Amino acid sequence: MMNSTKRNYNPLIPLFYSKELLSKQQLDTIPKRTQQHWNKEKSYDFTHWVSPFIDDIENIQKIYQRTQIRKTMQFIIKISDGYHKILSEVHNNKQILKNNAHHIVHSIDEITCQSSIKIKRACKFYGVSSDWYYREKRKVNCSLNLFNKCFKQHPNQLTLEETNAIERLVKDPKHFGKTKVTLYYHALRNDLVSCAKSTFSKYAKALGYKKPKKPKIPPRKGVRASRIFEWLHVDITLVPTLEEGMQKVAFVKDNFSKAILHYASVSEKADSRFITKLFKETFEKYDLNKAVKPIHILTDGGPENKGTFTTWVNHFQAPPTVTKITARTIDFPLSNSMAESTHSIYKTEFLKGQVSRTIKSHRSNLDQFVDYYNNVRFPADLHGLHPLEVVNGKLPDKDYFKTQIAEAKLNRVITNKAFNKCALMG
Repeated sequence: MMNSTKRNYNPLIPLFYSKELLSKQQLDTIPKRTQQHWNKEKSYDFTHWVSPFIDDIENIQKIYQRTQIRKTMQFIIKISDGYHKILSEVHNNKQILKNNAHHIVHSIDEITCQSSIKIKRACKFYGVSSDWYYREKRKVNCSLNLFNKCFKQHPNQLTLEETNAIERLVKDPKHFGKTKVTLYYHALRNDLVSCAKSTFSKYAKALGYKKPKKPKIPPRKGVRASRIFEWLHVDITLVPTLEEGMQKVAFVKDNFSKAILHYASVSEKADSRFITKLFKETFEKYDLNKAVKPIHILTDGGPENKGTFTTWVNHFQAPPTVTKITARTIDFPLSNSMAESTHSIYKTEFLKGQVSRTIKSHRSNLDQFVDYYNNVRFPADLHGLHPLEVVNGKLPDKDYFKTQIAEAKLNRVITNKAFNKCALMG
């Protein structure tokens, strides 16, 4: 007697049947009527939900049938799951993927080459998309490029010649100790490289630029002038010599232009008469006795800034109103950091820890430093001008090099696209 109980097939059996994945022995156990029913074409809703699985069903069956491949896949999946868990908890994991793109692409290539796994599936093991894989695979690493980027694929980057120019600038012994800002504007003024300051800084750092070591001094809020000769700063610093003892050096500095207007050095006591003489010479040098607008002189509370100097200021007989103000007091809490910074630049950036042997060599060094500071160094606030240029009438303009940089950017794209040593040639 025949069994009349209706069979209840697993939902995957019709799928295996339609994909011809069932063996002859399995097909013989399925009634012809059922097979005819499954052969009828039917349209199903939401087929796209299962299409990724259906598309790979044949490969899945092969993996299942081959014991060694199945065990290998299970092993890879376990590793992939652990990799995903760790990566998801790591800060800035996208940057980690980017930095290791070459190794990930190579591993995916190895997996697909040595198995029947497709690219899309292999990408999932590493938590990346197939688009990411193909984008990274197409990238060309150029050994001539500082950042290994192909000049043709990234034409907006600095050219090889510009990179070499920055490298020569950074590694030239005569530029050791100079700030990146000074090197940047030196490059612009001499038409060596025309780019944004941040771009120059990035390349200079990658090429081995070393920042000058300066003593860690907490920042102090200082006064900011709106014109030249509005605020003048003075302070005394001690500079040793090997054979002739300690020298007392004073600089008169203009706040707006950052220029050193005058300077002097003495071996004996630097008293108020020394500071008074220094300012009298400064006023005569720049014809400040005929100035119309007020002049403020900012000093610290030392005795050299009192006595004779205070008397000279209070009895100043000329058109401008001259006022002497003591920094970091109850009446004026701002610092005299403009003067103090000059001492730091002189000792660290210029002298670099070296000590003069005699007074003669010490004064020669002073002359060279003032020339360097006023005519070579580029303070950031002056946007590419030297301090003396501002004293002589030029005004700082942050857009001064805008046109030059824009033109260089256009030329850079043309140069990089025509790079004749690129691996993509031909």
